[in-house]
Amino acid sequence: MDTAAHGLAKEDVRKYLQRICEEAGDMMRAYDPQLLLEWTDTNLAAGAAFQVDLRIQKDGVHTGSVAMTLEKEDILQLGGIFGTLAGKGTIADYSLDVTIKDVVSHGSEATTVKVTWHEHIVYQAPSAPEDDAANHIVADIEADCCHLLLREDGRLAIGLTLCSGDARLSMAG
Repeated sequence: MDTAAHGLAKEDVRKYLQRICEEAGDMMRAYDPQLLLEWTDTNLAAGAAFQVDLRIQKDGVHTGSVAMTLEKEDILQLGGIFGTLAGKGTIADYSLDVTIKDVVSHGSEATTVKVTWHEHIVYQAPSAPEDDAANHIVADIEADCCHLLLREDGRLAIGLTLCSGDARLSMAG
């Protein structure tokens, strides 16, 4: 069966999302802000929009919530700001994993995917000269998302995204 004619294959979706995880890890280890911007531009569809609701805990205590809607241009700007603020060596550890829950094809050009993302980031904060121990900020983020993946210029790209999740922050020294 020709999946291009009948719909996006679940295996293609799985490979695409797994590739996102691998590329994210590579980009964080290499710390190349320009590569991050290029990746974002390539992997977000024209007109992509994200609705994100995130609950935040610090050291196990609920400290707040964030709800935001971002378009592709907003994400590109935030990526540039992140690249400026995070210096080489700032990210001590990084991983991104995805669990696919459901894939619904909408023909050969689109599919809806329900996933859970697990992201782990350890930021190494600059330490004072008199402080021998480096301080680390640990962020563990888990988000349930529904993505609309689109075939754009012969490749998959992320379109509309709805996410709800939790961010757990802690300090380690």
